[in-house]
Amino acid sequence: MEQVVYMADGPAADAAWVGVLYESSEWSDFKLAQELAARGLPVRMIDMERPDAVEAAFSCRLLVSRVFASALERGHAASHAHMAEVIARASECGVTLINPGRAHALEVSKRAAAEELTRAGIAVPEVLACALPCQLDPEALAYPCIIKPDCGGRSARTAVLHDASEARGFLAEASAATVFIVESYARARAGYLTRIEIVGGRVAHLHKRSIAANGLSSYHFGSTYEPYDDCPPDVVDAAERAAATLGFEVGSFDVIETVSAPVFIDANSVSNVSEDCDELLGYDLMAEYADYIACRYRVLFGERMGCAGE
Repeated sequence: MEQVVYMADGPAADAAWVGVLYESSEWSDFKLAQELAARGLPVRMIDMERPDAVEAAFSCRLLVSRVFASALERGHAASHAHMAEVIARASECGVTLINPGRAHALEVSKRAAAEELTRAGIAVPEVLACALPCQLDPEALAYPCIIKPDCGGRSARTAVLHDASEARGFLAEASAATVFIVESYARARAGYLTRIEIVGGRVAHLHKRSIAANGLSSYHFGSTYEPYDDCPPDVVDAAERAAATLGFEVGSFDVIETVSAPVFIDANSVSNVSEDCDELLGYDLMAEYADYIACRYRVLFGERMGCAGE
């Protein structure tokens, strides 16, 4: 595939390039690039599956990661390897990453993210086990519990297990080479999960997302969304502390509000929306990302372009 380029008009056209690093044909990745170009930034879409992805990335001065943990579900392991190389070399090459490199490292390991949040005093489910299927003992787990790939997303290969029999059935069909994390099941005090979108390290949007019949909450399982205008302040505060802890300038959290505390059950440094989500959610998340990134670009490279909110 040829590299996709969005040429900006005006004074930024000959300035430092912005590279949008992607590994799938998500609508949101290309929408973000188009929104950045509309704000005067010269943009290159860099396919991280290409052998020359790292070289292409370092032709840019600002990189925006759109490499999902779920890349492995699409057979895109090369993208994760290339991201690791970009992160390792970015500082010496004078390249800025959004999000910082450590955020990607925590995107691709749910266990590592949970440990970081725990150290920061933010509630997460108890990690019961994290191992290959052959190393997990169904009799040793506490039920109900959640099992999912340690590096994964979009609720793929994720289930609520209610007893050892269900665990044995799940593990019998699981990929032998995939590390799974098993966590305690957090019960919501109401019938919804709290979805939080972060822009610029701050809470930008909150939604209630319904819990499906299988005990999980996911757009892919048909969960519905509604605005959450009266979210408790302690949830908002915890989300912003979590963003700072994980290095999320942009991203999202899934939170279960239990009777005792908001419990952070998932952290995503790469938040995704589909084409129908603007109308569904009532806002344009990629446009808001572009506003924030354009402001960061101006600060970094001295471009005289407008900044949202000024």
